Amino acid sequence: LDRGRLFLLLHAAGSNAGMWRRQFDAAAAEDSVVALDLPGHGRSSGIEGLPTIEAYADCVERFAGALGLRPAVVVGRSMGGAIAMVLAARRHPLVAALVLACTAPRFTFSPEQLAVRRDVVRGRLPQQFTTETFSPATGMDLMREAWMEQVKTDPRVRYTDVLACQAFEARALCGRIAVPTLVVAGADDQVTPVASAEELARSIPGARLEVIPQAGHQAPLEQADAFNRLVGGFAGHLA
Repeated sequence: LDRGRLFLLLHAAGSNAGMWRRQFDAAAAEDSVVALDLPGHGRSSGIEGLPTIEAYADCVERFAGALGLRPAVVVGRSMGGAIAMVLAARRHPLVAALVLACTAPRFTFSPEQLAVRRDVVRGRLPQQFTTETFSPATGMDLMREAWMEQVKTDPRVRYTDVLACQAFEARALCGRIAVPTLVVAGADDQVTPVASAEELARSIPGARLEVIPQAGHQAPLEQADAFNRLVGGFAGHLA
């Protein structure tokens, strides 16, 4: 973990570290990369997620302390971006810079969306494999890859994550973020639209916004090369 810059990657709600494999491949030759499965996700044990974004941030702090991680570029997608914002607002020494991908100052879920997730948890509906998180330009092979990762996390954890995201509010945090920040949006993101990314970029002092064409809420997967170039260029200009 002492090669080049250190990148700490934080996954989205109901996801896992495996979704970052393209970022690992791109950065591992010259830099150091760490990603974790948050509690209850992927290969982490249990079937319960943590109840709040702040609790996930506490967990990441303990994880970084246990590994003795040096200051890192913290890259978070969606819920992972919310966790990263909490860490940065706390002025935690782990956070040297931020990349906030496909995230928002607040998350909005309709009653119908919450009802579907609740019915999946109750066994009234099967797991839902929908296309709402993808750009219309995204191929079925990438969607299938994301769905295969989705089933590695129990639906109960995904539902808890959604509730944690719904309760999250970043407006009070953004002004306290004092590290270099790159905000990345997918042009076709229906979950956290470009307008949400624009609000984040306006609210965080000195933040830069980049929008990736033909990408939805899964931009680091859908347009991995473009995303990796943006993150690499951003990190390369840090002091």
